Amino acid sequence: MKIFVVIAVFNRKKYTLDCLSFLKSQTYSDFQIVIVDDGSTDGTSEEIQKKYPEVIIVKGDGNWWWTKSMNIGCNKAIELGANLLITLNNDTYFEKDFVNQLVDLHSKYPKAILGSLNLIRKESEYIFFSGLKNIVWWKAKEVKYHKAFTPYNNDLRGIHSTKCLNGRGTLIPVKIFQEIGGYDETNFPQYASDYDLTLRAQQKGYDCLISYDIKVYSFVEETGDGKSFMNQSWLAFFKSFKNPYSQTSLKMWYRYYLNNAPKGSRLIGFIFQNLRTVVAFVRKRKMLSEIN
Repeated sequence: MKIFVVIAVFNRKKYTLDCLSFLKSQTYSDFQIVIVDDGSTDGTSEEIQKKYPEVIIVKGDGNWWWTKSMNIGCNKAIELGANLLITLNNDTYFEKDFVNQLVDLHSKYPKAILGSLNLIRKESEYIFFSGLKNIVWWKAKEVKYHKAFTPYNNDLRGIHSTKCLNGRGTLIPVKIFQEIGGYDETNFPQYASDYDLTLRAQQKGYDCLISYDIKVYSFVEETGDGKSFMNQSWLAFFKSFKNPYSQTSLKMWYRYYLNNAPKGSRLIGFIFQNLRTVVAFVRKRKMLSEIN
């Protein structure tokens, strides 16, 4: 069984090197790493080649974005004989038995996509993502097991079904990846392609599970590209609706609901999704003004 870890990167060299250091310290070492460097200008590829010459580097032209980068990286791994793909972000870190835990879990659930509990470690530990119980499509509402930034309880254990998984510590059998056609880089070039992939897998009859015993920590303040809602002007905010690489892209959300929501919920869900985005923007700007 050949296992490949696939990571898409753009600059942030230190995070990538730190992530590789965690991977190289794993108790389970029988895996290879593919880094897709989409046009970094900070010497990321050169530093990887110097410190980790065994890592496979695929270079993009700077216009691949996350989804195309991941497709190319996963397909490179498949060309080299991969049976299992483990996706990671470079702004993550984890314990030494992370890969071993995922591989063991795969042996119990060989026909499932498997995810990890995503945590943030600051003055204490907080939950960033712990899976979705359900999606109420017409309300554009994700029913989460735990809200983001909920204090982490060490008693959380076990395997749970989830509607979606992200790319932070997710194991995808190659058979499933190929059957569903990989990530949808046409409709989701930067955001939502990880959720879309797991939703399409479930439409094909595959399970998506998240383990609370496998933990991945994220530097979430560094995740994504562009400014947060708090720092955007109204003009920049509304311009982002037309940007296909933005989290608020109208085209992206339209395709997301068209592809995944039940037929009767698509239009109203799409409308609610964008109303929620505007309300969140207003609330966060108000909060920032009160802080200032």
